[in-house]
Amino acid sequence: MRRLLCCLLFLPMLSGCTNDGAAYLVGGLQSHSISIVRENMFWEKQVNLAVVVSRLPDCQRRHAIQKASPRAHIELWLLRPGEGTYILKIGNELYVTETRTCEGFARMDEVDEDLPNGLGTQLGTFGLVNGVFSFVPMEEPEDGAANGAEDGGGQRP
Repeated sequence: MRRLLCCLLFLPMLSGCTNDGAAYLVGGLQSHSISIVRENMFWEKQVNLAVVVSRLPDCQRRHAIQKASPRAHIELWLLRPGEGTYILKIGNELYVTETRTCEGFARMDEVDEDLPNGLGTQLGTFGLVNGVFSFVPMEEPEDGAANGAEDGGGQRP
């Protein structure tokens, strides 16, 4: 009884923790994805953001992105400038990664103006939807041409 009471006393502290994520499935395959993970403990004032790039069974790697306020409305854009290359846009910050080896990851200091289509095709956004961290794919244009159709589009986890 005493142990149960002690456990119940600590339960409210654990409810302040964040540990969630959302994924964009490349080609609709769970083995090939770009995921964003959000984590913090109740004593931390910031949420740690990381991107997990995965093309199983060949590679999988986790890269730390940045920290943010747990109460902040965080919206991350996912763009694809070329096959196997992805850009995450968080506010004014840009990060590039790839799924060929899953090792390539860098913060972009400046944007190459010569990129075709600017930063590439916007695949969707990661953010809170009705209180749940999710990936929301871009809607298809009315003319029937799909944004990211060769990848199969994004899916919610």
